[in-house]
Amino acid sequence: MIKKILKHPIIARLTKLSSSLAQRTQTWNFRALWLQLSLSVILLAMISFSIDSWNIYSDLCEEHQQKLKVGQVHPSDTPPISIALAQTLGALIVALGLSISLYNQRKRKVSSIRRSRSTQLVLWIAAIGVLVAWLPTDYTTNFRSVLVSRIGEDPSVVAYLGKLFLIATLILSFPLMARLHFRSSIMDQYVVRTFLLPFTFTLIGFIAIWLISDLTNNGPDFVSAKASLGTILEFYLIQLPQVILFVLPVTLLLSLLYALSRMSASNELISMLGAGRSMMRILRPLFIIGLYASLICLVFKYDWAPRSEGSKVALLQAVRDGSFQEDNQGNSKKRKKKKSARWSKLGWMYVNPVDRRTWFVGRVPLDFTRKTMGSVAIWQFDKEQNLLTSWRGNSATWFFGNRTWKLYRGKTYTYGPDGIPKIQSWESMEIPGWRETPWKVVSASLNPEHMGIPGLTTYLRTNADYDRKQLAPYRTNWWYCWAEPLSCLVMVLVSAPLGIVYSRRGVLGGVAASIFIFASMYLLRGTFLAFGQNGQLPPFIAAWATNFIFAIIGAMLLYYRSQNRQPPTIKSILNGSYFRKLFNLSSA
Repeated sequence: MIKKILKHPIIARLTKLSSSLAQRTQTWNFRALWLQLSLSVILLAMISFSIDSWNIYSDLCEEHQQKLKVGQVHPSDTPPISIALAQTLGALIVALGLSISLYNQRKRKVSSIRRSRSTQLVLWIAAIGVLVAWLPTDYTTNFRSVLVSRIGEDPSVVAYLGKLFLIATLILSFPLMARLHFRSSIMDQYVVRTFLLPFTFTLIGFIAIWLISDLTNNGPDFVSAKASLGTILEFYLIQLPQVILFVLPVTLLLSLLYALSRMSASNELISMLGAGRSMMRILRPLFIIGLYASLICLVFKYDWAPRSEGSKVALLQAVRDGSFQEDNQGNSKKRKKKKSARWSKLGWMYVNPVDRRTWFVGRVPLDFTRKTMGSVAIWQFDKEQNLLTSWRGNSATWFFGNRTWKLYRGKTYTYGPDGIPKIQSWESMEIPGWRETPWKVVSASLNPEHMGIPGLTTYLRTNADYDRKQLAPYRTNWWYCWAEPLSCLVMVLVSAPLGIVYSRRGVLGGVAASIFIFASMYLLRGTFLAFGQNGQLPPFIAAWATNFIFAIIGAMLLYYRSQNRQPPTIKSILNGSYFRKLFNLSSA
């Protein structure tokens, strides 16, 4: 019966096709396929961005022509075309790299050296294309606001240039790491492959767990608000840097334990040591991976990850308020503009003791460059703290050119000696001469954990007159933005010696010790940061103490493991036997 089924023409045809496909897949270069797939995704994204830029440029040109007819703008003030041109040129360069990769894929008999050179060339072309598309765009969009204070802050040009340098370094690091990989020895490549497989599955698993958990919590809000698919994708994409920053250290820990314990169980490490390689030489590619992971985390922590947390809260609040809805045809509708519907804080009080004014801002904007605050109330007092005048507006805007505040759709309450106010309504009102700026009014409402290096630097420069305790949370988080990414390298230092096992005892002891060390790191880090934010520890020590402590522990464990000696146990340290043995060895 089975033979008759297999001899059926359709089944026989399918069997022949499957065997032919299996033979072809054996000759496929899966590394080249992954590279081409990645470049295709990058190219599609860049094409989408360039099309949007050309549409925006077209709209700006039409608006400029309309203003030119009524004399509102000068003929030379044309909209910049550099962003659209840069993104188009970058997409063309990436397309060139993809074309070279596809052309080389057609060649069957190619040596490994030529294949590696071709891969490096394609990566360099793609990296240059991304830089060409990104650098002019970021420069045109943000550099002018960094040079000129538009909302009363003191921006830092060095912090902005540091952001550009780090992102450019990350983009160029991909072809550099590929060059380092192809020039490394066979042993190094094998260690890297053994590590990358569990690392990839662990990282994807953690991100999937986070995504399922977050959808369980926030999914009902998206359903009730009828949010579009684009809004949901944006909500999770802006959180991705923060999630990767959080899960990358524990991913490194588990992946290293698995890879090194597997190599220990199969006696591969002993074989490498027997071939004359030292333990440090075997682990060198893993240390490079830990340093590279620290670079990735530093780029995320510098600005993207802290702001992503604030953007997530603002976007979720906008969804809950009904700013994003869909009509019956599935098209996304917005009650307000996308930017204006997002607020970093609802309700904030600011007191100006010098001019005796008190501000209440009902809606603090997420993007300060918009300079518009919602639901503003201002009270003016005299020297005896008697209320003289109050202004209440639906919104308020500050014009940096003449340093004038403008309130919209509100009322003025003027109080006489009897305390009865005179009310005057207005559509708009200008108030010049006040020393308050939008940054001064609402910057203290910013959460330091939602600010990166540029924002924290700007805050500390602008509010340098505050006392030490007020600035302690911001100074501590400024140092922590540099310290947290290095925890990836510290995690490699700690987990690498614990994953190597020479005895029959197995890796269970190393796993238990790694879990204990990982939990201790997070406990000590939170404790030190709390002390630093309260002003009880210097900011530098509060941010870096955890890394210093566990880097020393990891270096000691690595030393004992490289000498094939058991590290001291907690019991031997407590009863003093370890120190007596160390003293005897040193005296001998």
